[in-house]
Order: sequence, then structure tokens, then C-alpha cells
Amino acid sequence: MTDYPTKRMDLLKEYLAGVQSMDPKRAMRAAAPDYRWYDGMVSEPITKERFSEYLLNWEDRMRSIGGTGRYEVSDELLADQEGHILRWAWWKFVGTDVAGSALLKVGNDGVIYEKIAYFKPI
Repeated sequence: MTDYPTKRMDLLKEYLAGVQSMDPKRAMRAAAPDYRWYDGMVSEPITKERFSEYLLNWEDRMRSIGGTGRYEVSDELLADQEGHILRWAWWKFVGTDVAGSALLKVGNDGVIYEKIAYFKPI
């Protein structure tokens, strides 16, 4: 990871630490001005202004489908392309068979977006 530009990498790490600890203020300190969170289960993008409510209700949404309220991340990939870090990861709701992928794009101004998609085996 040390081969990536320090500013973008620091922003990515701060954002992930905020999301993983359910601290929306910390996550949004690393967000770009036009930040958006795209969730395949939500009809419109989540903005910086709505992110706190969205994240703080995350555990309740996971528990409503039988999860523990936590998630695990695996199989991460990072690439720095044209002034942006792209991070892809596979995630799984602990206690369920619901999993999916997440893609983040980070520029020098912060995290531009996170997009999550869901996968559930039949």
C-alpha cells in the first residue's frame, strides 16, 4: 500500500475507519465535496448531508434480515489510475448469507463515491 499517493491513501484510510466504526462524522471528514453513496437497495444516492442517518441505521437494517449488525470485508483490490485510487472489496453481513461488493473512488479532495451491490445465493 505504500506505493499509493499519501494524501489519497490517508483519505481512504480515514473514511474506512469512520465507516467501519460507525462514525459518520469521521467518514465524512474524508469525503469530497460532491460525495455520494450508491446503495443498490436505495432508490437515490446518499449525500454527505444524509450519510449520518444512513450509516447510523445500517446496523438496524442488517439485523432486520437476521444479521448481527456487523459486516466482514475480504478480497480487497486497490489501483491508482489517473489521479484516483479505486478500491474494490467483497463484503458479507455476519450471520447471513447476504454478501456483495463495494467500489470506492478517492481523489485528492476526498472520497468521491462508494457504490455497493448485493449478492444473495438462491
